[in-house]
Parts: sequence; C-alpha cells; structure tokens
Amino acid sequence: MRLLRCLGKRAALAGVPTYIEHFSKFSPSPLSMKQFLGSSNACEKTSFVFLRQELPVRLSNIMKEIKLLPDRVLRTPSVQLVQGWYVQSLLDIMEFQDKDPEDQATLGQFTNALVTIRNRHNDVVPTMAQGVIEYKETYGDDPVSNQNIQYFLDRFYLSRISIRMLINQHRTPRAAPVGSGGPQGPPLGVLGVLSPLSPPLPDAYNMAKLLCDKYYMASPELEIEEVN
Repeated sequence: MRLLRCLGKRAALAGVPTYIEHFSKFSPSPLSMKQFLGSSNACEKTSFVFLRQELPVRLSNIMKEIKLLPDRVLRTPSVQLVQGWYVQSLLDIMEFQDKDPEDQATLGQFTNALVTIRNRHNDVVPTMAQGVIEYKETYGDDPVSNQNIQYFLDRFYLSRISIRMLINQHRTPRAAPVGSGGPQGPPLGVLGVLSPLSPPLPDAYNMAKLLCDKYYMASPELEIEEVN
C-alpha cells in the first residue's frame, strides 16, 4: 500500500510541468469589486466550477514567474520550500478537475482542500522574504538583481492576496436565495458593501509593517482616504 502511494505521488509530480505549462497559457480572470461582491450570492456549485479552473491558472502563472528568478535565488532552501507548497496546492486542485459538481460530498471535500491550501500558504510571505535574505547573505547586493526580485515580489504577493481572497470568499457562508425561506440579509462573504473599511485597516497595516520592518528593514507609511 505504501509503495502504491509512493508511485502515485511520483506520477502526480511528473504531471506538474504539464499542468503549469497548460494553465499558464491562460490569464487570470479579471474580477471587478462588483463581481467579487456578487460572488457571495453564487451557489457553492457555481463557485466550485469557477475555482477549480481559476485557481490552477493563478497558481501556474505565478509558479512560471518563480522559475524566472535567478538560479541563485531558486537554490535557497526557503524559496524551494515555497515552490513545494505551490506544487502541492496545484496538485490538490487538480484532483477535482473531473469531479461532479452536483455531488455534495465533492463540494465538501473541495472546501476542505481549500482550507488546507490556505493554511499551507500562511507563512508564504515570511518564507519568501527569508529566501531573499539567504540570497543576499550568500551573494551580496546586486542593484539589477534586487530590482528584478522586487518586481517579482510585488507580483507574487498580489497573486497570493487574490488567491486567498477567492478561497475565503468561497468558504464564507452564503445568504439563502430570496424566497427559499432561508436566512436573508446582505450578501455574505469576506467583503460586504456595508462593511466600513477604516476599523480593520490599521490592524492590517500594523501586521504588514511588522513583516516589512523585520525582513526588509523598512516599510511605507499608511495613508487612508475615504470617498463617500
């Protein structure tokens, strides 16, 4: 049994380059804030069908960009660890490509898989930052490489944020359809049109500032502008 699991894992890993090559040909679906908020009203089945295609596209595109980093960066233990997380998350999603969206058990398994993926990526930011530190400590500062790495990091972190938001939006309980007799109210999700942004922003900023100061020795100031 252990041998079969080992062989199955090797076969799955062998397919990763093909998955990345296929899904990276597509661009992530552009989602406006209106569409994102509206996804709270989408049924779980619709969300499942969308995410099992959208997440591989987003994961594959950023994995393709990771491979474009300088070899010296790619060889750092921390960056290799992050790559391993992304590979496993892609494999987790690929298991649902041919699953029936009408099967409630499948929907439950998919949600559980998303939770696993989200938790797996909890430490992506500090781990990737540690990889950059390992590179600089070993090879020193190179202005050109530093600029290219910073450009990649900006795209990498934005990609991570978008993936995390999509996962959290899927996992959040959804409002019952009108007339169904279920609980009503505003659309449920990680974002709501009536939710004030000001209260949570300082906390989010302080957390990001802590990470930036710890790993990059600098952080930008917070500027909040409200338009009603």
